[in-house]
Amino acid sequence: MASEKKTFPVQKESLSDVQEFVSLWAENNDIGMKISTKLSICADEVVSNVVFYSGATELEITCSKENGMVTMSLRDNGKAFNPLTEVKEPDTTASAEEREIGGLGIFMVKKMMNSVSYERVQESNVLTMTIAI
Repeated sequence: MASEKKTFPVQKESLSDVQEFVSLWAENNDIGMKISTKLSICADEVVSNVVFYSGATELEITCSKENGMVTMSLRDNGKAFNPLTEVKEPDTTASAEEREIGGLGIFMVKKMMNSVSYERVQESNVLTMTIAI
């Protein structure tokens, strides 16, 4: 299994560092551009939410490749929050003007990945996303 883990401070300036980490990991592990782009978009969406809403100070990202699957786990020490159950599904049939603000990021993540799961482990939020390559 090709796995790599990195810890980042939770601040807006870390967004570009996270993107660089995910992109470089994907490149070093021969992940195609299509999957690499999806991983980058999903990382950006989730990390943005952690930075702006979680109250966390530390974020750990683990990327791994095994048996034709890529898994990306994001662990933060912020307040407990399960985006899979606590974020209302957006009404994608409504126009942009009529649609409620929020919820599109996690909606996109769930659409792009094969699976997304959440667990609260030792005072940390852990969001795990998996996609076939």
